[in-house]
Amino acid sequence: MKLPLSILLFTMSLAAGAQNKSTAYSKVDSTNFNKLYPYALRGNMHAVFEMLEMTEDGYLTQKQRSKKNKYYQRFLYRNDDFDYNTNDAEIVDLFKRFQNYWRSVIIENVSQDLADSLFRDEMNYFLKEHFKPELSIGKIDDDCFTLFQDFFKAKNMHGIAMGKTGHLYDLYLWKDQEEVDYSIDLPEGPTIKVPVVFMRDFISNGWAHYTTFGHSFSGGWATANKLFCVEESYGPKNEEEFLISYVSHEGQHFSDYKLFPKLKQADLEYRAKLTELFLAKKTTYKIIDKFIANAKNDMSYAHAFANHMVIKLLSKNIFDSHFESNLEKWEQIPVNKINRTAFKLLKEHSGKLEALGADSIEAYITTL
Repeated sequence: MKLPLSILLFTMSLAAGAQNKSTAYSKVDSTNFNKLYPYALRGNMHAVFEMLEMTEDGYLTQKQRSKKNKYYQRFLYRNDDFDYNTNDAEIVDLFKRFQNYWRSVIIENVSQDLADSLFRDEMNYFLKEHFKPELSIGKIDDDCFTLFQDFFKAKNMHGIAMGKTGHLYDLYLWKDQEEVDYSIDLPEGPTIKVPVVFMRDFISNGWAHYTTFGHSFSGGWATANKLFCVEESYGPKNEEEFLISYVSHEGQHFSDYKLFPKLKQADLEYRAKLTELFLAKKTTYKIIDKFIANAKNDMSYAHAFANHMVIKLLSKNIFDSHFESNLEKWEQIPVNKINRTAFKLLKEHSGKLEALGADSIEAYITTL
């Protein structure tokens, strides 16, 4: 069977990587299959496939073998039985274009700058053809983000496109939503009131959902005016997972957008994650475990880098160590001590940002 060039090149790169011990990844089996997902969540599909290449099917559950096969079908053979959750031909076409762009970067090794440039041009012409033929390409490019929102509204849908999640242009598109007002008590005060938009019935929930087959994805985000919540991501709305890991986390963003208007994502995430650990009582160790699993000391990945810095600085203060990854050791620390230390780090961070200029500071934790 003759394989497409993209598959041959990718397979060759896997073989080359396997010979380099410095880039070796741990083998997965039924007990640790979830180790794949942090790599997929960052779009590092080379790591995912190196691990899958070493994985023997006999050591996986039936569900895991099915997931392994789905990775090959989706990303190497492009033979994915994908449910687009809509019969709208234009929306399906748009989603396929996003999927092709994502794969061009994470699988086919097209340079980021080239892929971004080509895809932005493609999206401008898509809008001109399907939505705004009277506008010039230059005008469409200037207003691309807003025009896509208008395009989705014309389809009786809700969505955003062409903002970036991490290093990739992204697509969030859903069919139904409901808005509810919440009062949020933040660690440093004051109590804020903010509308929360509960999003339902997704067509696309971003590239991380696509690369992890729905295992990991954004549970929501904050804007200057509202919070947006993927309702299916959370359990009961009176439990910590929702009230703290979503509402308080995103509420911290909502507040920080006003307090530190130029602050970049890594610092924003660092602050919101400390807020979680200050407020959490029942889910503290679960949150720490999640931060450890998804940590990466790489400033290219804002969420992963923020996870790394939270665990690093908590470890320094609690264990006098560089980065404590053993959850059993964390479970020996009283929750209230973790709460207090998280609040101390948050206060210290706020003080540094204010001293450096609240209105102008862009980043601080990258210097630590």
